[in-house]
Amino acid sequence: MLFGVIGVGGFIAPKHLQAIQELGHVLDCAMDVHDSVRILDQYGLDCEFFNDLEDLHQYLQDCKEQEKYLDYMAICSPNYLHFEHIEFALSHGAHVICEKPLVLDPSEIDEIAALEKKYNRRVFNILQLRLHPNIIQLKEDVRAELLKIPDKIYEVSLTYLILRGKWYLNSWKGDENKSGGLATNIGIHFFDILLDIFGGVVENVVHVHQNDCMGGVLSLEHAKISWFLSINPEHLGVHRDNAYRSLVLEGNEIDFSDGFDDLHTQSYKQILEGEGIGIESARPAVALVNAIRCMPVSDLDEECHPLCHKALSDSPAP
Repeated sequence: MLFGVIGVGGFIAPKHLQAIQELGHVLDCAMDVHDSVRILDQYGLDCEFFNDLEDLHQYLQDCKEQEKYLDYMAICSPNYLHFEHIEFALSHGAHVICEKPLVLDPSEIDEIAALEKKYNRRVFNILQLRLHPNIIQLKEDVRAELLKIPDKIYEVSLTYLILRGKWYLNSWKGDENKSGGLATNIGIHFFDILLDIFGGVVENVVHVHQNDCMGGVLSLEHAKISWFLSINPEHLGVHRDNAYRSLVLEGNEIDFSDGFDDLHTQSYKQILEGEGIGIESARPAVALVNAIRCMPVSDLDEECHPLCHKALSDSPAP
C-alpha cells in the first residue's frame, strides 16, 4: 500500500513512519512546512517531499492522471490543522490515520462524517493507549466486576506529570486555541481510556486551569476520578524522571512504566485489518476535553486531586 504523511517534521511522525515500514508498506510522499526531515532517509529515499500543501495537491493530481493513488494519509500536523488536513486527504481519495486529538471542536466530527460519505473513505484516530496490555486487562477486570455489581462506582486517581522546556509554552502547543491546552494535548489518551472503561460523563468539575497544569474531578457512570496533568517540574516532587504516569484504581496502582514502544504499529495493524478507532469511537474524548477547556474553574474541595492545592499555592498572587 502507498502512504503519505502530512506533518512529517513533527515529534510524533517517526512513530507513523516506523509503523508504515514495519508493516511492509511504502512511504510515497510527505509534507511539512519545515525542511529538517532527514529522518525520511531511514524510510525510503524515493519519498517525495513538499513544503506546501498546494505542491502536495499538485503532485497527487499528477499521480491521479497516471492512475496512481494513495491508500492512506497519516496526519501528524499541529492539532488545529487536523480538520483541514483530513478534508484534504479525503478529497484525494485516501483513507486517513490521524494523530490525537482527532479535532479540537466536536462539531467538526459531524463534518468529517459527511466527508467520509462524500468520498467513500474512512478516518481513523490514533488512541494507542487502548492497546496497552495493562489497559486491556483493566477493562476486562472492570467489565467482569460490573456484571456482578452493576451499580459499582470506582474510586480512581489519575496523575500525569511530564517535563517540557520553555519552548513548549512559546510554541503552538502553548496556545490553547491551537493545541486545546493540556487536557487535550497530553491528557486525551487518558480521558479516552477512562471513558472507554467506565462509561459516559455524569459530572465534570475543573479546579485548576493554568497554562502548565490542570486538574479536576470527573464523575463517569462507574467511576469518580480525581485527575491532575502538569508539565511543571515543580510538581514532580520525588519523581525525578522525565515523566510520571499514575492510575490508581481502588488503591491499586496500574503500571504504565513501559509497554508503549510498538503501540503505533499495533494501531496501524488494527486499522489495516478494518478494526481501527473510527470517528464515533473518538468523539466522547474530544467532547470531554473541549468541555474541560471551556468550563469555569471551581473552588477546591475535599474531592480534588492533592496536587491541585500545590498548584494553586505555588501560583503567584494576582
